[in-house]
Amino acid sequence: MGLNWKAYSMSSLDQFLAASPDAMIVADAGGYILQWNAAAERMFGLPLVDAIGTSLDVIVPEQMRGAHTDGMRRLGAGGQPRVVGSVVEVTAQHVDDRQFPVEMSLSMWSENGIARFGAIIRDVSMRRANDERLQHLAHYDQLTLLPNRTSFLEKIDGALAQGAPSTVMLVDLDRFKEVNDQLGHAAGDAVLIETALRIRRCIPVDKATVARLGGDEFAVLVAGSADPFQADAVATLIRNELSRPFNLEGSQMWVGCSLGIAMSPSHGDDAATLIGSADLALYKAKGDGGNRQCLFVTTLKAAASARRHLETELRTAWDAKQFEVLYQPQVRLADRQIVGAEALLRWKHPERGLLQPSAFIATLENSSLAAPVGEWVLETACRQGAIWNSTVGGFRMGVNLFGTQLRSDPLPEVVRSALRQSDFPASQLELEITENIMLGDDGGGSDQLRALHDMGVGLAFDDYGTGYASLAFLKQFPITRLKIDRGFVSNLRARGADAAIVQAVIMLARRFGISVIAEGVETEDQEELLKKWRCPEAQGYLYGHPVAASAFDYLLSPAKPAPPSAAKPSAGITRRRGVN
Repeated sequence: MGLNWKAYSMSSLDQFLAASPDAMIVADAGGYILQWNAAAERMFGLPLVDAIGTSLDVIVPEQMRGAHTDGMRRLGAGGQPRVVGSVVEVTAQHVDDRQFPVEMSLSMWSENGIARFGAIIRDVSMRRANDERLQHLAHYDQLTLLPNRTSFLEKIDGALAQGAPSTVMLVDLDRFKEVNDQLGHAAGDAVLIETALRIRRCIPVDKATVARLGGDEFAVLVAGSADPFQADAVATLIRNELSRPFNLEGSQMWVGCSLGIAMSPSHGDDAATLIGSADLALYKAKGDGGNRQCLFVTTLKAAASARRHLETELRTAWDAKQFEVLYQPQVRLADRQIVGAEALLRWKHPERGLLQPSAFIATLENSSLAAPVGEWVLETACRQGAIWNSTVGGFRMGVNLFGTQLRSDPLPEVVRSALRQSDFPASQLELEITENIMLGDDGGGSDQLRALHDMGVGLAFDDYGTGYASLAFLKQFPITRLKIDRGFVSNLRARGADAAIVQAVIMLARRFGISVIAEGVETEDQEELLKKWRCPEAQGYLYGHPVAASAFDYLLSPAKPAPPSAAKPSAGITRRRGVN
């Protein structure tokens, strides 16, 4: 914006001033206006005829006029100008008293020994507004108007820099996706806005900050406090607030939340570490079923490290083809004849040997490998089921599903492909699902299960009776078989709570018109009770441990000496070529 005013003749300067889009003003040493272009008229609302001879104070805000007058006097007395030759941002005033920011470049020269001042002025209101808008966008969530992740981290850093203890809480909605899927994203936005308001109502101190970190995750910073009892009380308030139903478009939705809590300096002395600790606590709260709060403890960090190591090992195992599928027989109790098998995933670890599911399945299910491994198990089991079906007519194959397969994969297409490639009948495939999978369903899973049911695929409810919503799921999902959990069978007596539960499940299945099978049968006494209560099928160590396909072949073949590598079946199991 700088300009050598002295280089212009009077006529050429007049032409330049008239053509300039910026306000241009020439004033004498006393601060009285000598020249005033059209852009200045538009900017300040003062016509040329009124401006000429008027003091520059007319465009200077009243609160700044004293300083401006002192500056002009200092220059008149021979003092050095402070802002000549540089571009500065100052506040100017319109004739209607409206103030606005301008960018000004000031020049000074002499005409016949008389001082002259020239100013080029540009209105930067729009640029300032854009800058403020960009600043707001960079630091605030535009839906809830809460600080965003960037701003929240800055606030944590600021609190920690003061050396005072602080508490960070992460809040994650438990069933938010269900709102989006059932009522649409507008309803989801309404839940997020209402969530922000409810959380803010729960924060009792002035030094607290509520932020939205992204998606359905919120955060709370309580600066100057690291009291676990206070944090627990606030977390309970938040959970209670968010457990109340949300009224959306005439419908009520229950969302709920889980919280992770961490405190400085014991859980972290910088923003990233503190957030990480709270996130590990949140992961624990979600993993324990949600709708709860968890305070960070150091063992969570060790568990997270072990989990990351296990995830790396699982990836190596998958690439090295260390997984294998074993099969456990399922028998008809009336004559102990094999009617099917459950396909069970095992990990043949190069150092620790054959690992049971409890050692790795939870980590696998929450990893990106869940879908491809699940698909591989399905395809392997269907191929093997087709082979055994040619030996034992009507042979049923049970395959466990990962929750990820319901949430992300086009499962009916995956199943249809596996059945087509193996030539295994859909009616003889049984997919096993657990209550946790059903609880995690956001609506899409139930649609996929209905599509599978329409294909003729069986759906077994595994570990039935151990959950909280088992009865409701029999109405909600197209279940075709109940699997009585081994926990009720292992201590089975003629009387007692376990006996009552087992009998109730058998009766319930009969009333719903669905099949039932008991898991974990290990003794003949248990078998006799199940037969007495008219349980049609069973599986367990009494009939055989999970074995490789080659060993299972022996169970299906006519009686003959077992090969050295095959696991012998328990006494009494019937081997035959066909099943009626």
